[in-house]
Amino acid sequence: MEVGYQSDLTLNNIRGDGNVPIENSLGGYGVTIGNAINKYYALLSPTLTSPYKTGLPLHIYFHQPNTGASSINIDRKGLVPLKKFDGDALVDLASGDIQIGIIYTLVFDGTVFQVLTGIPPKGQTGTAIQQEIFSIEDRNIEGNKVFYFGEQNKYAVINGNMITPIDIRLRSVDGAGGLSGAVLKMPVPLDIDGVISWTSLSVSGNPFFCRLSGFGVVHIDGTLSSAIDEVVLNFPTYIAKTPLEFPRTPLFNQ
Repeated sequence: MEVGYQSDLTLNNIRGDGNVPIENSLGGYGVTIGNAINKYYALLSPTLTSPYKTGLPLHIYFHQPNTGASSINIDRKGLVPLKKFDGDALVDLASGDIQIGIIYTLVFDGTVFQVLTGIPPKGQTGTAIQQEIFSIEDRNIEGNKVFYFGEQNKYAVINGNMITPIDIRLRSVDGAGGLSGAVLKMPVPLDIDGVISWTSLSVSGNPFFCRLSGFGVVHIDGTLSSAIDEVVLNFPTYIAKTPLEFPRTPLFNQ
C-alpha cells in the first residue's frame, strides 16, 4: 500500500530540483509502514525521482515508536540511518526518540537523515538541535534590482551548516513588472553539481522560477503585480560548506 504526502495539492507538470516533490515544500507529510523494529519504510506520492540528494527535506509521521538506533528507506532509494544532534555530534537515536503522533522533519546530509525536529532535549548536556538566525547582509543583495521591507530577510543555520529560509521577501526597486536575474548570495552549498531549482510565489500569487547555483547565487524570474508585491523565497533546505562562505561574484553592493 502506498502512503504518500497528505496534501490535496498536486502540481503534475512542475518539479523541484528533480528529486524533491514540490508538494512537500507546499505542505504535507509521508507516513511510514513496515513491521521490522527500528527499520522504517515510506512510499511517497509523488515519489522521489532520483537517488537521495544532499539537502533533501522530508516531513515524516512514524507509524510505530523506536527502541534504539533506527533507519529509514524512502521510495526504495535505500535504507539509511536516522541520526540526531546531541549538542556535540550526530548520534544514533535512543529508545523512544520516535513517537506516534508527531510529524518529524528530516534532512539528508549526504550520508544519513538528520532528525531536526520532533525529538525533545534530554538531560542537561545538550540539545536536539542548534539554530542561529541570520539577516542577509547588504553586500549579498542586488540593491539595484531588489530590496526587502522591515526585517523580511531572515534565514536559519541549523547545526552549523544546514540552511533554511525563515522570512525572505523581496520587492523590486522598479515597482510592478518583470523581475529576473541574480538577486541574492547565500552560503555556498556543499557538493552541488548544477543548481537547486524550485518555484516560489509572490504575495499576489504570481509564480517565480528560482534556482540556487552551486556557487550560492540565487536567480529568479517572474512578475510582480504592484510596487508592494513581494516574491517570497521559500528555497529548499540545503547543506552548506563549513565554515560558511559566500560567493565573491557577482559583486552586488561592495
